[in-house]
Amino acid sequence: MRIKIISNPKKDWAKSLAKEISSYLAQGGRHSIVKSGADATICIGGDGTILYANHKGRLEGTILGIGSDKSYICQIHRNEWRDSLIKVLESASTVRIMTLDGEVGGKAYSAINDLVVHATKYRVVELEIGISADDIKPPSRSSFEGDGVIFSSSIGSTGYAFSAGGGKHAPAERRIAIVPICPYKRTFAPSSLDESGAASLTVGRDCAFIVDGVFVRNLKAGEKLSVKKGKDMIFFEGVGRNV
Repeated sequence: MRIKIISNPKKDWAKSLAKEISSYLAQGGRHSIVKSGADATICIGGDGTILYANHKGRLEGTILGIGSDKSYICQIHRNEWRDSLIKVLESASTVRIMTLDGEVGGKAYSAINDLVVHATKYRVVELEIGISADDIKPPSRSSFEGDGVIFSSSIGSTGYAFSAGGGKHAPAERRIAIVPICPYKRTFAPSSLDESGAASLTVGRDCAFIVDGVFVRNLKAGEKLSVKKGKDMIFFEGVGRNV
C-alpha cells in the first residue's frame, strides 16, 4: 500500500511519531511511504490535522487519524498505535463520511465538520435562511437576528454545532445540520436536512466565513452562502470512538 504521512508541525510528539511510523511501515516491505499518489493518508496530531489537510487539498485515499483523548475523528490513540496500526491499515473495514460544499462569490469550499458564518464587531446580524428539500414544498425562507449560523455535517455535529444547541448524529449519517448561534429570542431553532436538501444564507451586514475552524474571508452585506452535500470521503473504521 502506498501511504502518505502528514503530521502537525506544531506538535513535537506528532513530528516524532511520524518518523517512527514511517520507519516502522517500511520494515515490513508491504507498505511504501509516498508524497503523492497514495492509497491511504495517515494524519498525526489530532482532528485538526485532518481538517487542515483537507483544507489544503492534501488528503488522498482512505484516511486514518492518530490523536489523543480529545480526538473524535481520529481512529487510533497516539499511545496505542503499535497495537492497532497494521490491523487497521490491512482491514477492509471502512466508512463513508459525507462532507459539505459551501459556495460563495463563485468559489466552492469543502468542509468535513462545518461551515460557519459569524457576526463581527460584537453586533448581531440579520440573517435569512432558505431551505429546500424533498419533504419541504415549497422551499422555506426564514429571517432572524443572531450571532450567526453553523452548517454542520454529521461527523461535525458533536462539536461546535452540538455546543450551540444542535443534535448529535452518528458519523456516517447523511445529514446537514443547521444550527443558529444565539438567535434573538430563539426565533430560529436547530434543524437538519437529508443529503438531498440544500440551504442558503444571506447576511445583512459583514460577517466572518469560517471553514472547519479556518477563517476564509469576510462576507459582505447581501452576500449569499449556498450549502449542499459534498463529496464522500473514505475513512478507516473507528471514527467517532470518543462519542
